[in-house]
Amino acid sequence: MKLLCEGVNGVAKRLNFQLYVGKHYYSTKQKKNSVEDNDDLSHKYSLSLKLPSTEFPNRSSQELIQNKLIPQCSTNLYDWNSGKEVDSIKDLFILHDGPPYANGNLHIGHALNKILKDMVNRFQLINGKKIFYKPGWDCHGLPIELKALEKLNSSTKRKDLDPVKIRKLGKEHALQAVNLQSEDFKSWAIMGDFMNPYKTLDNTYVVTQLKMFKKMFDNGLIHRQKKPVYWGCENSTALAEGELEYNENHKSTAAYIKFQMVNFKLADVDVEITGNTSALIWTSTPWTIVSNKAISINENLTYSILKSQQHGYLIVAEDLISNCAKFDGTIKDTKIRFLGKQLVGSTYSNPFTNEALPIISGSHVTNTAGTGLVHTAPGHGHDDYLVCLENGIKPYSPVDNYGRYTEKVPDSCRDLIKKKVLGEGNELMINKLQTLNMLFHLDRNYIHSYPYDWRSKKPIIIRSTPQWFINVEKIKKITTELLNSRVKFFPERGSKRLISFIKNRNEWCISRQRSWGVPIPVIYDKNTDEAILTDDLLDKIINVVEKDSPNKWFDPNSSIIEWLPESLQDKADHLVRGTDTMDVWFDSGTSWNIIEQYLVENNFIQDANARGYLADIYLEGSDQHRGWFQSSILTKMATTKAASLPETDLHIESSSSTFDNIVLPYNKIITHGFTLDEKGNKMSKSLGNIISPDSIIYGDKKAKLPAIGVDGLRLWVAQSDYSNDVNVGSTILKRVGENLKKIRITLRFLLGNLNDFNGEEVSYENLSFLDKFTLSKLSNLSLASKENFENFSYSKIIRELNNHMNVNLSSIYFDISKDCLYADGTSSHRRRSIQTVLVAIFKTYISILSPILPVLTQEAWNHAPDFITNGTASPFMKNWYQLPLEFRDLTLEAEFENIIWPIKDQLKILVDKGSRIDKAIKNTLETKVYITTQNQNSNTLNVLNKHREHLADYFLTSKLCINDNVPKDKSDYNYESKFTVGEDEVTVNVLRNENFKCPRCWKFQSLEEDSLCHRCSELVE
Repeated sequence: MKLLCEGVNGVAKRLNFQLYVGKHYYSTKQKKNSVEDNDDLSHKYSLSLKLPSTEFPNRSSQELIQNKLIPQCSTNLYDWNSGKEVDSIKDLFILHDGPPYANGNLHIGHALNKILKDMVNRFQLINGKKIFYKPGWDCHGLPIELKALEKLNSSTKRKDLDPVKIRKLGKEHALQAVNLQSEDFKSWAIMGDFMNPYKTLDNTYVVTQLKMFKKMFDNGLIHRQKKPVYWGCENSTALAEGELEYNENHKSTAAYIKFQMVNFKLADVDVEITGNTSALIWTSTPWTIVSNKAISINENLTYSILKSQQHGYLIVAEDLISNCAKFDGTIKDTKIRFLGKQLVGSTYSNPFTNEALPIISGSHVTNTAGTGLVHTAPGHGHDDYLVCLENGIKPYSPVDNYGRYTEKVPDSCRDLIKKKVLGEGNELMINKLQTLNMLFHLDRNYIHSYPYDWRSKKPIIIRSTPQWFINVEKIKKITTELLNSRVKFFPERGSKRLISFIKNRNEWCISRQRSWGVPIPVIYDKNTDEAILTDDLLDKIINVVEKDSPNKWFDPNSSIIEWLPESLQDKADHLVRGTDTMDVWFDSGTSWNIIEQYLVENNFIQDANARGYLADIYLEGSDQHRGWFQSSILTKMATTKAASLPETDLHIESSSSTFDNIVLPYNKIITHGFTLDEKGNKMSKSLGNIISPDSIIYGDKKAKLPAIGVDGLRLWVAQSDYSNDVNVGSTILKRVGENLKKIRITLRFLLGNLNDFNGEEVSYENLSFLDKFTLSKLSNLSLASKENFENFSYSKIIRELNNHMNVNLSSIYFDISKDCLYADGTSSHRRRSIQTVLVAIFKTYISILSPILPVLTQEAWNHAPDFITNGTASPFMKNWYQLPLEFRDLTLEAEFENIIWPIKDQLKILVDKGSRIDKAIKNTLETKVYITTQNQNSNTLNVLNKHREHLADYFLTSKLCINDNVPKDKSDYNYESKFTVGEDEVTVNVLRNENFKCPRCWKFQSLEEDSLCHRCSELVE
């Protein structure tokens, strides 16, 4: 056995060891040539001391951690958990894992996310629940497909790419990433079913997803439409809103453009305008002018006519005259005013198509920017599309998948063909406008917010293509009502964020023009491009995929006849399979089926339906309000029977009984922020501030990062306020490492002092006041920690535990108890009482720390005596240790905190003056303390008398007197302080003790020099 320490606060010092007590590290290295310390005598008696001893080391080796401790506290523990039998869903806890993307290495954000999830799960496990946690991976999508394309011959043209080959390489890349990421997750002591994860590429998963698509089709929510969608030109695919990120400093070329009026009639307005009259519009996308099909105005706005020497008459909104006049000093206001509705029906000329096009009414037109007249291209704008739809105007978008003009441009614009609309094509269009004298003003530096593809980091365009959509508008009202009434959010602000995203969404474009994904199960007519989608066709397709794989859908050798039900087989020659795949958010969004399947298999589905949710918790980053949180509830709602109801019935008030039965994917949503460096900057290669999980675990000398191990990584997560963005860096991690050392040394101190304890605890009634006070504070800590765990407030847990450890334990209880633990006899009632309390402290700390630092607590558990572990392999198998509520003694706490400790604080001030400033006092044990109260009947005096026999130990002095006469001129020093405690005035005097120092315990209680005190003489002799 290894000796821990000796001689702190009065016990012999002879071991090379450091023990954290209070605010200092006390070295136990022996002082050479120290007459004062009486080293010879101290060494003589040191073997009679009951020094703490344990095999629990100062630090653990990586080999032990990875090969033994992590398997013990993770893999083995989850296996044990999986074997638990539970009779009620109340004893089951499910945190559903939002699947990380199966591409690339894990970063610090992954660690934040997975460790938070693990802490949630472990708290539930230590409280007796059975955990179901199946890790998942999102395996389809563009980044993986691009990795696959990199492996193909670079000379292969995109149109000649083999989708089967791409899918094969995509799968290989994804599975390789899953294996690598899985090993990293396990190395962080993440507990879960890593042997059986769910992967969105698994055939069973794909089949279930196709069945969800069919349910949505049956509910009337799936439709195909040619309409404007966000389009990523770099990767040639449609994008959902959740795949966009906005660049607030995007620079565009904006233009004020004139369209000459053809039929300018103002109903009921008696005005006469002669000469050139134009409708003035403003746009930040001049390249879309070739697709202009109308000009929109607001019927309720007031419009005016301006006169310019250079540009003729201009129609603009009255409120926006100043916007236009500042660019032309010759402009004069004709004072002609009319409502927008009087413009409706007028026409103007588009010189590129030689058409007379209409001015139409649009509610989206405002008077806050531009001219109040909006260039309307239904093929390139969402509002444009809707307003044109109302007026029977079809979308027109002569732009290809790569963002280049196509041959469908007007004859006057043939020079635009193959030119990129966000590059050369835009400049050519501006030149054409100048040539035709259509430009009123050009702004080359228009800075504004613009959507970018979050993968390519390039600006996107909006173009009209045939795509598949889910009708979100029909289900969003009931969805937001259910989110508001039944889902709990941590932090609460997440509720408004998620609900606002859904409220502002009317549809979800789910089709992507890629090969690596789940196929959209639709057949098309070769000649008309008409989509064929029926129940029996979907059943047939799902059946084929289930028997084979989704790869067969893309295999050119697979005959179309294999995919057709009998009703369509006679038309096989005219039919072809579609090539679109589903949005990856549809993939991951339907992952709640994993939970539903588990509940069905374990006969809990009826209970889950009755309570109204599948998973207890979804926990992801705050960006998932736009992503997984949203796609999960939308896919769940879209597949319920309620979604098939008429839209007018889709709200709680009118159909409460219907919606009481709706089962949501989650009960609670927890969100965390992003990881930033210590200065609050995002991590990037260019800044050189990227910190990986491995660099935290193993250290990074170049980045000056200390090696703080797996538990250090986890402690950083726990002590961070994850509800906001989380900082990480060298200074922060050094503090984390120091804190972890204190926790470890505290556990080591506890184990070391329980080495000779037989487990026969002293009853609560027979404990000392200090013991009971310590148990009361410990009970408070335990209850507060449990409440904070339940509210996912991990930083509060660490903060309160640190305070308890540093103040209540190290500075008070441990400091006071060491003399008894080291110098009393083994059978001493006082010593056994303290050891009884140490057992409670150890059990409580293990309970609080295990969900956060499972590796450390597993190691401590391995070294704990049998009377604590009772033969169990893990603290999680013993459940949460909670002291009896009756151990909480608020009266006793008040005695210590309002009277005893304030007096001790004043005493410390006096001793500090005597030792540090005057150099008169060598240590507190050489002192004799006098406490005098002014009021002889005060509560202060009553409390002091109640604790009289223990006060000298509390104050770490060798003798203490209450209301005795303070001797005059009989001491080398006399430090005095007067202060108020409660309603009583107290005086403290510190004098030198007239007794001699005991060479064994160092208390000044010996009657003769170099002789033992009464207690020590009885024990030694």
